[in-house]
Amino acid sequence: MNTIDQELLAAISHSAYGEIDYENLLQHNPQKIRDQEMQVSLLEPDAIIPHDLDVRNRYIPSSDKGRNIRLRIYRSKDKSNLPVLVYFHGGAFIYGTPEQYDFIFFRLASDVDLMIVSVDYRLAPEHPFPAAMEDGYDSLKWLAQYSSNLGGDPNRVLIGGSSAGATIAASITHLARDKQEIKIRHQLLLYPAMSHLLNTASMESLADAPMQTKNAAKWMWKHYLPHMDQRPAYAVPLLEENFNQLPDATVVVCEFDPLKDEGKMYAEKLRQAAVSTELIEIQGAVHAFDFFESSLSDAFYDRLLNVLTKTVNQDK
Repeated sequence: MNTIDQELLAAISHSAYGEIDYENLLQHNPQKIRDQEMQVSLLEPDAIIPHDLDVRNRYIPSSDKGRNIRLRIYRSKDKSNLPVLVYFHGGAFIYGTPEQYDFIFFRLASDVDLMIVSVDYRLAPEHPFPAAMEDGYDSLKWLAQYSSNLGGDPNRVLIGGSSAGATIAASITHLARDKQEIKIRHQLLLYPAMSHLLNTASMESLADAPMQTKNAAKWMWKHYLPHMDQRPAYAVPLLEENFNQLPDATVVVCEFDPLKDEGKMYAEKLRQAAVSTELIEIQGAVHAFDFFESSLSDAFYDRLLNVLTKTVNQDK
């Protein structure tokens, strides 16, 4: 029987984020997670921006008048016509920031020659569905119109996300397909939460796994969909009825993640609809493993690099 990668487990156990009681706070005081993560982040050394990279925040108008959406943009200096990856951070729909991905995106934007746009979307429980999806779609529309001014190619737009961010990205692909205003070339979904039903075999067998539990999943969905019995359109990607004509996809799941099976089921629904889909299962990994230094994370970065390089080169 395979086991969780021991180097990864050691890295998780030494992380200051492990001192945060996510499980209890998700149920009783979800907003406090943001404050505690901020305190931990202030103790960390700032990631150094590579000299060849331009990183800036841009505020764009939302369709909800009188409010702006912050985009954190990463791109190689002095390069233009770059493919654009619109990304949604993880955090159970409730916490997380674009800056938490700096250490990944500083490298990725340089290594792939990619413009990465991380959306600082509205968070639950103050802003339940569809707030995050609406912010994401507004960002997508703005980039389709203006990304060329920033060095991006509006005709080569990819979408991606991690965990709850992957849920939001998947919801937007369905919405964009139906609206037919923007063409998304590819969707990159890392260990996505795809259903609020929490009734898969992996959700039961891995209910108390490190980094993601069934109880945490229950509460994140309750905050995101406070009226779960009504289930509005696009909110729960796995339960969507039409998977036709969605963008090609890469779906990444982790062997020891309770969300594993719903990610696999989503990939299978895409395949059944004749959507070209690559399903990657990371052996020995737990949810959000790529945030921790380990050989497993290094190997995954190389694989991610290959996936994105292949994808953007196909679209030239």
